[in-house]
Amino acid sequence: MNSIRVVLSVVVAKAYVTEQMDADTAFLNSDLKEQVFMEVPCGITNAENMMCKLDKAIYGLKQAASAWHQTIHAVFMKIGFRSCGTDQCVYVKGAKDTLVYVCLYVDDMIIAAKTMEEINEVKMALKSAFKMKELGETKFILGMEIDHDRMAGTLMIKQSRYIDDVTNRRW
Repeated sequence: MNSIRVVLSVVVAKAYVTEQMDADTAFLNSDLKEQVFMEVPCGITNAENMMCKLDKAIYGLKQAASAWHQTIHAVFMKIGFRSCGTDQCVYVKGAKDTLVYVCLYVDDMIIAAKTMEEINEVKMALKSAFKMKELGETKFILGMEIDHDRMAGTLMIKQSRYIDDVTNRRW
């Protein structure tokens, strides 16, 4: 969450535009480095005493998140981004006046840049590597509502929905 707040601070300070994307079935894009076997799922006939060897990560596998991060990290490196040393979820590309930021949270990401052309370039590169969902301007991510007014130079983060959910929960 701190990563997102830092990137959003840059967005408001530099009057950047943002877009949001989501990687469809992210974990399923990742190759496994080690051999992993599992029991054949129920309902498959003639599968007694048989095992499945996984080639890709699947949801629920303890290595899945790490494998996905390694996979998307390699793509970001290939398209010219560098990882922030202190935060492995923030990627930066470009020179002083043309920096493009990507803030990654598992399969959700915010892309921030001075122009939509720079953002579209990143989106095209990601879409050539993965099946991606374009979610448009960043308005809602990880339970946070984002209200960015570039002209006024303001950005508000609200968590009204989260607060409502917590207060309406039966403990």
